[in-house]
Amino acid sequence: MGPLTRYLEAAMARAQYDLKAKGRYLGEIPELGLRVEGESLEGTRLALREALEVWLLKALRQGLQPPGLEVPGESPLEVRFRGLVGELWNLIQGGAKEAPEAAPSDRPKEAGLLEWLKARGLTPKEGDPAPQTPEEASALAEREKVLTRLALFLGDRYSTLEKLYERLKQSLSQKRQFELSLSEASPEEIANTTQFCTLLKQYALLTSYRYKSEDRLLQAKANPEGWVQNFLTGGWLERYVAEKARRVLRSKNLPHEVGMGYQVTLPNGEAMELDLLVGVGERVYWLEAKTGDFQAHIPKYVALRKALGLAPKEAFLVVLGLDPSRAKELSALHGLTVVGHGDFQQAFQETLEAHAL
Repeated sequence: MGPLTRYLEAAMARAQYDLKAKGRYLGEIPELGLRVEGESLEGTRLALREALEVWLLKALRQGLQPPGLEVPGESPLEVRFRGLVGELWNLIQGGAKEAPEAAPSDRPKEAGLLEWLKARGLTPKEGDPAPQTPEEASALAEREKVLTRLALFLGDRYSTLEKLYERLKQSLSQKRQFELSLSEASPEEIANTTQFCTLLKQYALLTSYRYKSEDRLLQAKANPEGWVQNFLTGGWLERYVAEKARRVLRSKNLPHEVGMGYQVTLPNGEAMELDLLVGVGERVYWLEAKTGDFQAHIPKYVALRKALGLAPKEAFLVVLGLDPSRAKELSALHGLTVVGHGDFQQAFQETLEAHAL
């Protein structure tokens, strides 16, 4: 029996079955968010097995390794090979614009962007040192890929993960376990919520996670480490925006630089941080990402846009879940391009096309 067969058999052994009504059976694997219905117990079991195999196939194609599928003695070269296979599948599915790329926030900042900042009288703080060994560089690259995948999962499915995300942030601030009832949630919301929690637990961003399918009650606790808190409370959205910008630029085959987390000192001595800078040819775009209240920051952003010498279309304020009509009004009022995170990729593409004319 091979590792895939063992994984499937172990997952099916955790399956739960209920008689919903006469002639209708429910089968589910709660921790994976898989639920099917059938007219017989055996038919339900077979349908659940097929759903599990499809779920596993999609996970492997995305370069994800479900917990429990670890291969003893697997070498780093084999791990890297599986990751490359996942990247190749994404290229075949969606073209170069969908290929995943690490968001190297910890590497030295791009020289071109640093010089651009200095030319505007802003003194950038030196970034973190580069990895010293190939092993350190490889570990950092793998870490960045995982965090980018998690950011994309949350951002692309935010409408179904909003309740979970709010409880996650509360858990981090209170440093204790939280509960989330999914009794009124849709099947899509349950599937996305349980799958995302499974991923967070797999990578130890959650220290505990349990889903009680009979009560549709989720219990979990976030890892209190500082880097986890930074990622879950806002850093993930910066990565999400950076990856969406890269996808637009790669789809247009435009040479570019993307830098994250610039600490700068203004001419008046005030210290500030720029979430993202994107260099495209001679033009630079500044992108700020906010997951919470942003209104109090707008005057500061307007002043900084002017200090950077950027036009309103070159300065983006990306707000989590912001309504398009409200974003349009805020843009007109404050001289910034304000946009919801789900609309950013399209808005950035339209700006690039307008500037190319």
